[in-house]
Amino acid sequence: MRGVNFLRHIVVSCCLIAASDAAIVLNQIETFSAQNGWQSGSPNPNPPVLAANAGPLGTGDSALRVTSNGGTGAGSRLVVFNTTAWTGDYLSAGILTLAMDLRNSGSTSLSLRVALDGPGGKFVSAPTVINAFSGWVSAVFSIKASSLISASGTDAAATLADVTELRILHSSTVDYRGAQISSGFQVDNIQAIPEPTTTALIYLVGAMFLFRKR
Repeated sequence: MRGVNFLRHIVVSCCLIAASDAAIVLNQIETFSAQNGWQSGSPNPNPPVLAANAGPLGTGDSALRVTSNGGTGAGSRLVVFNTTAWTGDYLSAGILTLAMDLRNSGSTSLSLRVALDGPGGKFVSAPTVINAFSGWVSAVFSIKASSLISASGTDAAATLADVTELRILHSSTVDYRGAQISSGFQVDNIQAIPEPTTTALIYLVGAMFLFRKR
């Protein structure tokens, strides 16, 4: 798994086009060398924080740690969001999938989803279940208009054409706010990609290149 994550990090980073705020681009990647606008709102007693040397590659690889304290009120929901670097026109950019590395640091299985807001309203993806105390796992979330689930939204295509907020959250039901739970997860290497089959070809080319260099 470490070798696959390392290869993916190298190959996608080589393909990356520099992104500006409100201008999402294909192959954009978030490696959390800085927090880059990821937050959970305020007030929050346990905001997301950068965790040094905690990413899939270990030493030198940082990740974002997201926690919640359950109950009610501020900090009760397991959610993190971005309203800057991960906004814009996903449709024109050709982004159909969000991939990322995830690690469940809590004692309860998590149903993690991505969620998007925009002119067409709020939508969430289908969930990916991450087992309690998991190691790092790679997850892929389809965000095609036909795959998204309405969380009070009316037009998924309109939202994808002008995303104003991207979220990562836990909820076993369709809920844009995230569920109230005492738990946590870590995230790294968020990537904006086309269909997974296309991405697999990119990884294969990268593997062949590295093999020939050896």
